[in-house]
Amino acid sequence: MAELDYKVKNACQVVLSALERSSDVPLIVNFSGGKDSAVLLDLVRSVTGRCICFSCVSGLEFPDVACMVQRTADSLGVELMWSYPDDYKGDFFQRLEQLKHFPTIISRWCSRDLKWRPQKKALTRRFGSHQFFKLNAVRRYESSRRNKIYQKQEFFRPDPDVSGDMMVYPIIDWTDEERDEYIRVNGLKVETNPLYEKYSVSGCIWCPFYQAAIYKRILSFEPDMYDRFIEWEGKLCQPSVIGYVYLRDLKAERIKGG
Repeated sequence: MAELDYKVKNACQVVLSALERSSDVPLIVNFSGGKDSAVLLDLVRSVTGRCICFSCVSGLEFPDVACMVQRTADSLGVELMWSYPDDYKGDFFQRLEQLKHFPTIISRWCSRDLKWRPQKKALTRRFGSHQFFKLNAVRRYESSRRNKIYQKQEFFRPDPDVSGDMMVYPIIDWTDEERDEYIRVNGLKVETNPLYEKYSVSGCIWCPFYQAAIYKRILSFEPDMYDRFIEWEGKLCQPSVIGYVYLRDLKAERIKGG
């Protein structure tokens, strides 16, 4: 509990620092409706009421994800702003048509063009041209990949996709146990996302970081989920899965295996 108290105090100091640097513009809390973002929101609201929850619709979400996010926001009594790919340059397949290659780990144009730049457009329309401080519930202990990306305990990073804005990570060093203890102690009510248990992922149906095993699992429930991606693999003569794997082959394997 002493360690959690320290982490809470430190996270609140990060939020205060972002608040001081954001002038008169509200802090932007990127909100997914899950445990981590609910904890982050609760921490932010314990420090300031000058914040806005924001959900970026990529257009690649599993069905009902947006509804779950809205339900959670409603239950917590917070305003929720949204952005959509059409706020920038169009949806995933429109960008694929223009760019002629799938997003990769190195070139993640999907998050840039479908989420962060549309978000900037929506924020600028509402608040004008400002530097925005966007608080994210990323934790480096969530996965080995994130632990590698966030080896340094950096609470502030320049937004790589939106020039001038800052990404802020108040709970970057929290463990699963600390997050769950915070939820219990503070009586937060967070809707469990059933997608984690079913697919082992939530949010987007496709991601440049997903391994073949994830797609196999999803295909076992939804064999036609990726037909449009498979069509584009053929058009571009490119695989869409990390490791030079084609979704068409994963689906064929799924059909063959019954």
